[in-house]
Amino acid sequence: MLSAVFPVNKLRKAEQILMNHKLLNPRLKPVYLENSVFFPLSEIPSSRIKSLIEKLNGRIEKVDEKFFPRKKRSLSLKELEKRHKIVFPKSVSLIGDILLINEIPEEAVAKRNLIGEILRENFAVRAVFLKVKEISGETRVAQWERIAGFGGTFTVHKENNYYYALDISKVFFNPRMGSERARIIKLCRRQEMIIDMFSGVGPFAIPIAAKCAVVYAIDINRHAIDYLLLNAEINNVSKKKIIAIHGDSRTEVPKINVKVDRIIMNYPERAISFLDVAISALKKEGGFIHLYFFLRERNKKTAIESSRKLLEEILKDYTIEFEIRKIIIVREVAPRKYLLVADMFVKRRYDLTE
Repeated sequence: MLSAVFPVNKLRKAEQILMNHKLLNPRLKPVYLENSVFFPLSEIPSSRIKSLIEKLNGRIEKVDEKFFPRKKRSLSLKELEKRHKIVFPKSVSLIGDILLINEIPEEAVAKRNLIGEILRENFAVRAVFLKVKEISGETRVAQWERIAGFGGTFTVHKENNYYYALDISKVFFNPRMGSERARIIKLCRRQEMIIDMFSGVGPFAIPIAAKCAVVYAIDINRHAIDYLLLNAEINNVSKKKIIAIHGDSRTEVPKINVKVDRIIMNYPERAISFLDVAISALKKEGGFIHLYFFLRERNKKTAIESSRKLLEEILKDYTIEFEIRKIIIVREVAPRKYLLVADMFVKRRYDLTE
């Protein structure tokens, strides 16, 4: 069958052209390989369409029909266990056209490749990867091994109608945060100046920059910043609206020469230790901080109560007025370990830099 292949930075424009001319095969999914996107075609393009494809540095290429994952209804992991009489992982993560597994149950390790193939077919993905080394270091990157399918760890994930190119071997990305990111994006207002202190590949920063005045997106991982800039291009976000900064937020935030309306602190392991830097970057009249953090508690209710007391105890040491507007449990990441976010309004009583 035929595919239309484009550089990934042309993804959105290419997809729109193919959709407008009804050339996308509706039964198959695109494939992402080495910074390229392969679109499945339903018919041979006309000479005029081929010319448009070439203008986007695209080409027509023949591939085996099995190259593209076929759209289908997926069974749950419990349903798969009943059908195949194999113990499956408790959970999986879908990012773009690949599926991630944190671990294989001990009793099923010998069948890991079979499990990978079943999951690949069930969830209609290009490849399945197993984590072989846990997330570590400031860049929060894990190591992965392919156990089914083909191709590498590069993919493109679609969330809230935006596209994010990324390589899971180089950057951290959590697909389970989509609803939470949508909530924050909705809270942001036009003309706000915002800092995303731990931006990653841009799933907060890019949609917010499309909506607001300017977003300063900071990350200590050079690869994350490179992908953020690529994703801004893919999603047609002006370079004037998003300012990408490679470095440690503790040293980079004070260098920003304006005060801001809102700050996003999505680094649950250590964000609380950066609160002093965030507070000093807010406008004199105050602004919002969205602080993500982990907490271990016996249940959700006590987690929210304990986190409020914890934050009040921490914030009282600053010369500020503050109001904790809301604390939300984003999800339970392990038994009795919760990821929470606190939406806070903070106003400095005087300039901390004076």
